[in-house]
Amino acid sequence: MTDTETVNTGRVARVPWWMWIVIILCMLPGLAFPWVAPLISDNNPVVRGLAWFYPAYVLCSGLLAWQCYGRRTVMSWIILVLLLVSHLCFYYLAALSLYR
Repeated sequence: MTDTETVNTGRVARVPWWMWIVIILCMLPGLAFPWVAPLISDNNPVVRGLAWFYPAYVLCSGLLAWQCYGRRTVMSWIILVLLLVSHLCFYYLAALSLYR
């Protein structure tokens, strides 16, 4: 039996160790909150709100990717790709706020 097979009893096998590493590596840029710190002092309330909400979004995305892996593996990868795209967007937003 592999890590992703479902047992006939309906129980899903555990998430493999390499997927744990992938999920954690995908979450690390978003949990490194200091690079978002300039956004917290931005005059735009939407940008400030997004900066405070972002670490919670990263944690929820990692949790959902972990929960989806055994049953809906493709959805788990989609969540991780969206998480990485959101990291790029926040890096861009932080860079824009620094160079205004």
